[in-house]
Amino acid sequence: MMVPIILVIFLLIAILFLIRRGVNLNAQEVVLNYLNAIVRGRPEEAYHYLSSKNKVRQTLQEFQERLSLGNGLIANLIARNISFTVEKTDLVDDTATVGSAITTPDFKLIMTDVLQKMAPDRIPEQNLESFIFICRNISHYLDKYQQDTIPLKTCTESFHLIREKDGWRICLEGSD
Repeated sequence: MMVPIILVIFLLIAILFLIRRGVNLNAQEVVLNYLNAIVRGRPEEAYHYLSSKNKVRQTLQEFQERLSLGNGLIANLIARNISFTVEKTDLVDDTATVGSAITTPDFKLIMTDVLQKMAPDRIPEQNLESFIFICRNISHYLDKYQQDTIPLKTCTESFHLIREKDGWRICLEGSD
């Protein structure tokens, strides 16, 4: 009889800790969670981390449409090569600036490589020949970037946050 009561108390304490932890994230954790939600294709979760001013200026539906990654298969393939870390945090009263290093595939370099060989003027006119050309070239680049190292690019982005009653929230550009 005593064991179930102790187990229930332990579970309640654990649940309260998890609920409290979600509200009391520090500024760095909010930025990392926000970035993770965007990269994983979860804009509704990312929206949760926005300031109340941002939520007034942009509905959840508008935010979701703006951040939709499209086809989940492609997004998941690319997301495997994206990483981010917090580099620097400046706290002043109820505001914070978090600098995050974000590493992604170098999309400009990759697309330049692809478009040099697959420019529209290089695609054969005949339907079957163009089909074969496209399939072979797409296969070539899929093989190339699976076997070779994918060229990466790292940039630092700053996120401005404010402390609201329910915790740190991100202020997107134009909402100050």
